Amino acid sequence: MTLVVDASVAVLWGVEDPLAEVAEALLLSSRPLIAPDFILIEVANAVWKIARRGGIQGEQAEGIVERIPRALTELVSPTVVWSQALRIARQLDHPVYDCAYLALAESRGAPLVTLDKRLHARTRSTPWETLTVLLGGGTVPV
Repeated sequence: MTLVVDASVAVLWGVEDPLAEVAEALLLSSRPLIAPDFILIEVANAVWKIARRGGIQGEQAEGIVERIPRALTELVSPTVVWSQALRIARQLDHPVYDCAYLALAESRGAPLVTLDKRLHARTRSTPWETLTVLLGGGTVPV
């Protein structure tokens, strides 16, 4: 089964975090991992912030970003999901860029694995509730 992963999960593929081992297990599984291609920018920005605070070295930040395209089976153009993402964002009152991951999950019939508790909470009692899985929540199909 294909899994959609967002930037909050992908960042963990190279930093120390209590959930890094769970995130790494996704990479080691045989499941295809996909994301909108702007995940590269989101991860780059996140690791820049971590490096800026002294959490990682610059070379480590670059290594994390360079790993993402190799780790993912497919990077999907946002043009495929942008209108669906906007529709979901309006219904959930949540940022479009986060909802693009959810739109991709919906269009592929694949769960979205995230650390975004706010997005996960917004999907409760909606058609997207079963598509959104919190990493470390015990239900990630690894």
